[in-house]
Amino acid sequence: MLLTDVALMEHRITLVGALGGLLAHAGRRLEPWYLAGVTGHAFRLTLDLVISPSAPHELNFHEVFPLWERLGVWFKRVAARPRDPGYADVRAEVIERVVQAVQRGRPAIVYDLLGCEEYGLVVGVDGDRWACLTPDAPAEPRWMEVASWPPADHAAFTRAEVIALLDLSPDFDRRAAEVASLRFAVDHFWAPASRDMWLQHGRQAYQFWRTTLAATGMPLHGPEPGRGHSYNLAVLHAARSDAAAYLADLAGRYPEADALQRAVGAYRRVADALAEASALAPYPGAPLAERRAEVAACLDRALAAETEGIEAIERALRALR
Repeated sequence: MLLTDVALMEHRITLVGALGGLLAHAGRRLEPWYLAGVTGHAFRLTLDLVISPSAPHELNFHEVFPLWERLGVWFKRVAARPRDPGYADVRAEVIERVVQAVQRGRPAIVYDLLGCEEYGLVVGVDGDRWACLTPDAPAEPRWMEVASWPPADHAAFTRAEVIALLDLSPDFDRRAAEVASLRFAVDHFWAPASRDMWLQHGRQAYQFWRTTLAATGMPLHGPEPGRGHSYNLAVLHAARSDAAAYLADLAGRYPEADALQRAVGAYRRVADALAEASALAPYPGAPLAERRAEVAACLDRALAAETEGIEAIERALRALR
């Protein structure tokens, strides 16, 4: 069975792209920047201690799904890592849920299809093969043997994961969803590190990143540090560009929250600083070693501007109660 009317929404945050493609197929088509903003992904920054390319995918779905559900959609996620107890059973359940989703005429969001290290969509099932949409092929399905998924050589970060759509309401309360996204932006910016200190979020992630790069006498950690840093810079630049566009839209529709205009200006400055950082160390980040101090200075500017933006959002939220 193959779903022929599906396309992955092209977006640097591939979970947003997969979600956008799934929702569009279900009849709820949203602009990419709006979807990133209203779901909170435009305001996220999560880094692990080695600043790896997989860090942006390390999400707490207990935080993610409440924002998604504000769009009038409900999901079921099943996931396990290769080293988790009971992994084989969970992987079997993931495969079963993918098949069930496609048989119901719905694509399924799946991680690391065809070894892409990103989120994509399964849009077809033929025995032990899946038809996959990935960032490299967002509209033309490519077939994959399920036996080879997830790739064994990705065991350090990959997982068997499916996010399946359960239900969709006819419409959703935009104001409630938008206010919730602004509250999330504030909470995430001030969030503490994970309990094991492996993941840093928001303001702390900025500070950790800047300090790591500025300490030029210390080597960067990780097997390919340039790749990890440059990947995270590109993702963060895309996210904050969407945040600026999203806030500009809200500012035009909520004139009573005049502080949103200040937030727009602040997030545009964030995006500008991150664009400069990305240009200094474009993916896969070969020039990073020589430009660490310059990139760190860009992150300083981005953090200062984002702090102003968050303070403006906090003031706007008081007007939107």
